[in-house]
Amino acid sequence: MTSNSDRCGEEEGVDVMSDKRVQLWSLYSVFGFIVAFLIGWVLLARMVPPPSPMNTPEQMARFFRDHLFGIRVGMILALFSSALLLPWGGAICAQMLRVEGARAPLTWAWAAAQGCVVIEFVYPCAFWLMAAFRPDDASRVQTFHDLGWLPFLGIVCTGMFQMVALAVVTVRDERVKPIYPRWFAYFQLWCALGVGLTFGVWIFKTGPLAWDGLVGFWIPVTVYFVWVVTTTAMTGRAIGNDELPTGGRTLADRVAVLEAELAAIRPRMELQP
Repeated sequence: MTSNSDRCGEEEGVDVMSDKRVQLWSLYSVFGFIVAFLIGWVLLARMVPPPSPMNTPEQMARFFRDHLFGIRVGMILALFSSALLLPWGGAICAQMLRVEGARAPLTWAWAAAQGCVVIEFVYPCAFWLMAAFRPDDASRVQTFHDLGWLPFLGIVCTGMFQMVALAVVTVRDERVKPIYPRWFAYFQLWCALGVGLTFGVWIFKTGPLAWDGLVGFWIPVTVYFVWVVTTTAMTGRAIGNDELPTGGRTLADRVAVLEAELAAIRPRMELQP
């Protein structure tokens, strides 16, 4: 006959696998976003390379009329796919909670910032769709086109905060085997500097700092892409190394979590005089 302890062990193993499966599906949903957004934004809408900020209203209206169907379909696809950034952010927050615990100001702030990031993807797509709604009105097209590009590249404060917050949480992890490696914190800070270069899009219409320039577009967009992929890979590794159920459905689960936290900090306490 199967003992109660054996059954509890089996149930705990099932809980761990179930928790990991949900977290990994949530985490890797970001690749669905990347594929769908690139198809919609780049291939269908042809927004890359970006149209010049120096284009006249008539030139922008002609661009939208020439690619009207692709812009409409592509931007709808990009807009809807942006929702996949939410479960991705949730999976990262779950790992941050392992460091911060129940009182987790940086984790909750990171989650709130992720909601803002989703809006920063959704609204530019909506503005470009508005420009395509009445493509014969040249001044209107240019206005909504500007309303798409300027916040899309120029509002990076929430993303920069996420990178800095994740760096701080990484450094604060006192485990012998930390959830994220130490180099990951420095990587986050470098990425924050990289995406912060877009401040110039609010000021310049020509040159490297404009929204079609090397510093205003190509470097920060590349940095953000590398950040998303690297953060996803390291979070997937962290989820794989997590042996505890996260549901907290039973008292035994909570005791196991507390025992693991004590085991993680005990070696450090023993080293102190």
